[in-house]
Amino acid sequence: MTRAIVTCMHLYTPDWGQEYYKPILDFYIKQMSKYRDEFDMDYLIDSNWGIDSLSLSGQFGVIKVNPALRYCNAYKEILPQIQEDQVLFLDNDMVIYKESVIQSAFDKLKDYDAAGILDSIGKYPQKALNGKTKFCPYFFCIRKDLLMKHRDIDWMDNMPEWESLGLLSIKLAEDNIRVYEFEEDKSNILFDGTQDGEKSKDLGYYHIRSGSVPAILLAWRDHQLETYWEYIKNQPKSEYLRQLCWFQYMVEKTQNVEIGYKIQEMLKDMDMELNNFGEYMINFKNYHGL
Repeated sequence: MTRAIVTCMHLYTPDWGQEYYKPILDFYIKQMSKYRDEFDMDYLIDSNWGIDSLSLSGQFGVIKVNPALRYCNAYKEILPQIQEDQVLFLDNDMVIYKESVIQSAFDKLKDYDAAGILDSIGKYPQKALNGKTKFCPYFFCIRKDLLMKHRDIDWMDNMPEWESLGLLSIKLAEDNIRVYEFEEDKSNILFDGTQDGEKSKDLGYYHIRSGSVPAILLAWRDHQLETYWEYIKNQPKSEYLRQLCWFQYMVEKTQNVEIGYKIQEMLKDMDMELNNFGEYMINFKNYHGL
C-alpha cells in the first residue's frame, strides 16, 4: 500500500508579511525530510502560500487550491488528485520530532481502517470512535477509498452539531470502520511557571494549536496595524508566549536569522526581557524533550 501525507498551507495575511511564515514551511520540510522513508509522497496544499515547487524534492508535491476553501473542504477537493492508497492528514503546526511516528500511523492501517487523534467536540458521540465525536484533522490516517465515498458532504463544521470532520466522522462510523485512537499530548509549560507535570508526554508529536499566530503578529507589526497592539493587550500573554516559543524553535532550527531579530523587537513590545524569554525557551525545550 502506498502512503501519502497531506498538509494545508494557508497564509492569513496573503498581501503582505509572507516572509514571516517561512519558518513554518521550512521547518515542516526539514522535519518531514528526516522521515522520508516512512511515506511515499507529501502533498502540500497551497492556499495562497505561493510555495516554490521547484525548490522541493520529488517526494514533495504542491497542489494549489482556491483560498476561499476552508481547509478540511480543501482536503476533500484535492483527494482525487492523490495517487496513493493511504493518507495521513497533518496540520502545518503538528510537530513531528521523533522517527517512527508517521510509520506507526500507517502501520495501524494493517489492522484498522483508520487511526488518529479523536475529540469530543459536538453532539454525537460514536461507539466506533471510542465514544468520541470526531477525528482531528491535525493527525488523521485512513484509506483513501473510505474517504472517496463521502465527498458529497461538508467536511467542515456546523456547530454546535459538529466540528470540522464531524459529519464525515459520523458517516465513517456508520460504515462500521475499525478505529485506532492515538494519544494526544496537550501538556504545557507556561511563562508564569504553570506546567502539567515535570515533563510533557514526549510522544514524538505535538499539535501546537494556532501555531501561525506569531507569524501573523509579525506581519501585523510590519504593516503597523492597530490589530497588533490590540492582540498583545487583550489576548492571554502566557498563550501567545507559548506559541512564540514554538515559533522561535522553528526559527532556530531553520536558521531564519532575520526573523529572529524581529522576534526580539516584538518581545520588547510585549514587555518581555530577552533574558527572561531565553530562560523560558530553555525550560520549554527541556520540558517538551526537544
